Amino acid sequence: MKTCAGCGKTFKGTQRRCQACRSVERACTQCGDVFKGTHRRCAACQRTERACTECGRLFKSHQRVCQACRQTERACVECGRAFKSHRRTCSACRTAERTCAECGQVFKGEHLRCEACQATERTCIKCSRAFKGTKRRCPACRGTERTCTGCGQVFRGTNLRCMACQWQALPAEVRQAKRARDNNARRARLYTAGAGDHVPVEVYEAIRASGPCVYCAAPAEHVDHVRPLARGGREHESNFVPACAPCNYSKGDRLLTDWHRSDRVAHGVAHSPKVAAELARLTAVASSDHAKETADA
Repeated sequence: MKTCAGCGKTFKGTQRRCQACRSVERACTQCGDVFKGTHRRCAACQRTERACTECGRLFKSHQRVCQACRQTERACVECGRAFKSHRRTCSACRTAERTCAECGQVFKGEHLRCEACQATERTCIKCSRAFKGTKRRCPACRGTERTCTGCGQVFRGTNLRCMACQWQALPAEVRQAKRARDNNARRARLYTAGAGDHVPVEVYEAIRASGPCVYCAAPAEHVDHVRPLARGGREHESNFVPACAPCNYSKGDRLLTDWHRSDRVAHGVAHSPKVAAELARLTAVASSDHAKETADA
């Protein structure tokens, strides 16, 4: 830990000044656009077209080696299985169930501690507000309103481009395959959930219009299943809550206890009885399973 030479705050790093003091508005030395950061050039100019130093293929990035060359065949340091990536451990080992070294709860991930134990009290580097989480910026600063670099529309999120521009940037065959896969998976989940008749569109519209996103208070664009269909949830109004697109996509088919965004789960518990009831159910089930394992041992 060291003291910032600019603002006097204590921070963790090797620089003389903290991230907030170094991230000032400046003009890109290449294109002249104004951006906020620590580099001399903006992100778009850093991602120039260059030749890979290993295979010679042209690619666009700020790296010296292309993605294909970085993802080489290697052996996992935990299980020894051969896999292709730039990581040291394979996907199965990174997402394996393990016991938190601090609280003893079973969770799925690659860290030694669960998300709740990692979420310490800290100060946002942008607004200096105290919050509890694992990120360097608070949820409000990470999900600020910004202008999309692709279409120019104002949206709320953490990316440079809105969701529509990110989707359109994908190749047509990738979009078609993803759309077909998502539709087939949803039909299977609905069938498993015992939904003989589809929920009327009016019900979805009413849930979406009932308020902001329960997980972050952003404008609601989607309807989220609190307990996902793939994890035994019902296709019923009692399982629906309004949600923004980033929260709905981030949560996916995860249970609340498996979602890595503990700050958004806490916000949902405080603002939605449905989320609070589901988290209480999951906590009771985890406690019962833990007690049963302890008794068996």
